[in-house]
Amino acid sequence: MTVRGLFSNAGAGLSSPVSVLGLMLLFVSPLIRGGNRHVALILIEVLALAILVLLVVQVLFSEEPRVQSDKAGGISETSLVIFLALVPLWIGALQLLPLPPTIWSSLPGRDVYVQALSALNVWGSTWRPMSLAPDATWISVLAGIPLAVAFLMAYFVSGPHLTALLRAVILFAFFQALLGLMQVSLFRELYFGAPAYGRAIGTFANPNHLASYIAMAMPLTILALRQALRSLESRKRRRSRKLGIKSLVGKSGGGPLVATMWGVVLLVQFAGLVATQSRGGIASAVLVAFAAVLFLPGTGVTRRTRWRLLAGALAFTILVMTAVGIEGLVSRMTDSVGDASRWEMMKGTWHAALAFFPFGSGLGTFSGVFPRFQSEAFVGYASHAHNDYLQLLMEAGIFFVVAFGVSLWLALRRISILFERLQADPSDQDVLTVASCGLGLLAVFLHSWVDFNLRIPANAMLAVFLLGVLLRPLPRLRPVDAKGQMEV
Repeated sequence: MTVRGLFSNAGAGLSSPVSVLGLMLLFVSPLIRGGNRHVALILIEVLALAILVLLVVQVLFSEEPRVQSDKAGGISETSLVIFLALVPLWIGALQLLPLPPTIWSSLPGRDVYVQALSALNVWGSTWRPMSLAPDATWISVLAGIPLAVAFLMAYFVSGPHLTALLRAVILFAFFQALLGLMQVSLFRELYFGAPAYGRAIGTFANPNHLASYIAMAMPLTILALRQALRSLESRKRRRSRKLGIKSLVGKSGGGPLVATMWGVVLLVQFAGLVATQSRGGIASAVLVAFAAVLFLPGTGVTRRTRWRLLAGALAFTILVMTAVGIEGLVSRMTDSVGDASRWEMMKGTWHAALAFFPFGSGLGTFSGVFPRFQSEAFVGYASHAHNDYLQLLMEAGIFFVVAFGVSLWLALRRISILFERLQADPSDQDVLTVASCGLGLLAVFLHSWVDFNLRIPANAMLAVFLLGVLLRPLPRLRPVDAKGQMEV
């Protein structure tokens, strides 16, 4: 079960039903305000259920040999992956489990509600779920189905199918960025009534969420461009053999047209990113893009070449930002009022998280519970905390801490393995692809400290999809001969 290079032959391509429906799921998810509308979410959930059934059938009845995952303290990585994939489902199940009044009233943060129910003479022998808003928690549980499916799909589909899906992710981000550029130029009607205030939003409802979506795809786009350039250089070196010039070892394929195409894709993605004027989105995208250029160079790259690549990336960044225009971004940098509001929301959410710890207020309950902790300095209505981690801590308590800890531990463990594999073979396309997905995941991880990207179905699905790729079992290293060379 390998992840082939983005320019290698995809083999079966999108021949399986899982891959076809998976492609549809990734394509449909951002189309209607990032999936953050009830009708759109229902469609996504139905499609995800169909994929889940096919995934179960494929895993149970497929004759394809699978790579066994490593053991982690007696527990297989696959078991932990299943545990993570089902996080929204088992947290929701626990929080929806009815509790007797004596236990419910003793839970942290419920005293105010007990007093209110008693004052209304409705406090009695009724058993109540842990969640303060069961309907909202049910919605969150159903919304977790596509997340579980995206995660499991990335982990279990075959390498050729995953290659095609990753290539589709790059192209979807390209079209979103292109639409955003059209919105801020001559085609204002493409906003479709959304109040974007001259900023690119694509098919999302918020510029920050478009920025996060593009940022997750950019490391993969950079990898695709590098593979195309490498193939192009390999062709040139092979043509030079007749002149007696020593050639570099590289895979054939691609050409000037392919390299140009991926260069245009990267240019449009970054220009669309800048057009969002999202401070957190641009900062996280630039950071992971520079990391992809600096730390995932492949073979034959010296330290001097690394710095040249970094200088080129910096010049590219400045050029694109200047061409698109950064006046709006600069004005947002000085927006102290907006920053103060976010800070007040985060402080209130932190107090709420402490009040409801360790069991949380219930998934999806933030908007109904937060006004109790809203400070006088914050004026208005907050539907989200603008910090995904604080909001999840408030809603899920210790359950979120456990899930986040397991995912972080597995990710760090995998990063260590990727580093060792790149040291052994810097041209390993499986490792480079997985590492690029990890950098894309890092982008949304950083941005979500100041926004609510993981509350948008399209972004959350893409994030867990990249996490599923990051945690996939890697193919074993090829044996090494006596000369230290890997055997073919």
